[in-house]
Amino acid sequence: MGKIKDLLDNLLECIQSLLFWLSPGIVFALGGIDGDITCLFYLTIIDCLSGILKGIKEGHVFSKSMYRGFIVRKPAIYLAVATMTQLERTTFMGEVPLRASIIIGCIIMESISITENLKQLGVWLPRIVDDVLAVKRKTLDKEKSEKED
Repeated sequence: MGKIKDLLDNLLECIQSLLFWLSPGIVFALGGIDGDITCLFYLTIIDCLSGILKGIKEGHVFSKSMYRGFIVRKPAIYLAVATMTQLERTTFMGEVPLRASIIIGCIIMESISITENLKQLGVWLPRIVDDVLAVKRKTLDKEKSEKED
């Protein structure tokens, strides 16, 4: 048992060191830490927590689809932000606000997910919140379907 504990301790230490050394590069790739990325980060955390609570309530907290969403989808959001940031930094795309656009889209989608989770948990939300997010969701869905055509 002691060997496993030592192995896990070493693994955790390696991960911490890796994150420490990679953090400046990650921050640069994301375009820095500003209000937009901070908001997205907090909403990502809140969505994860509300999803876990919903999973506990519905009895499927350990489902594969739930963890797939956390392990695959959440990091993919930040990869998309980093990609748009780098495209925006190029000379031929410098005039298009790609970073802000992807962050705003992700903020809207995270907000929709959080409100859906909270509703399923029985939390009352004002109707205006639903209305605003429904309009934003329809706009994003319409843009998505136009791109696919």
